This record gives sequence, C-alpha cells and structure tokens, in this order.
Amino acid sequence: MGGDLSIILSPKITLDLGAEQRFQTKQKINGNQTSNIRSIPTFSVGSTYSLNATTAISVNANFGGSSAAPDAIFGLTLWKKF
Repeated sequence: MGGDLSIILSPKITLDLGAEQRFQTKQKINGNQTSNIRSIPTFSVGSTYSLNATTAISVNANFGGSSAAPDAIFGLTLWKKF
C-alpha cells in the first residue's frame, strides 16, 4: 500500500514524493522459521528536470526498510524520447 505525489514547480521541473508500507510474512525453510512478520516502510523523494522536448534527467532517493535491514537507494536517470 502506498502513494505517490508529483508537484509541478515550473514547466521544466517536478518534485516527486512517495510513501509505501509493505509487510513481510514469516517464512520457513526446511522446517526452520527464518523471520517474523515485519513492517517495512519506505519513503522516496526526487526531482525531474526537462532538458528539452525529448530529454529529461531525474534524481531520486529511497529510504526505508525494517530495523533489521535498513535500506537507502539513490538514482540518476536520463530519459530520452525516441
């Protein structure tokens, strides 16, 4: 479950925000329980800049994970319309 929001700051720039809540159920492998049920919240923030009518560049960051496995992902994307 989650949601995304894009805010247009100008005709060339957008601000992107997101939040997501995931749940991991307990697992058994060869009869051994490997984990309990965990709540995994994730938050994301980013921005997209339109260079011209066919090219844009995006930067984003995702933060979250459970206390047992914190996580952070950073990205840089170049979009090209063909």
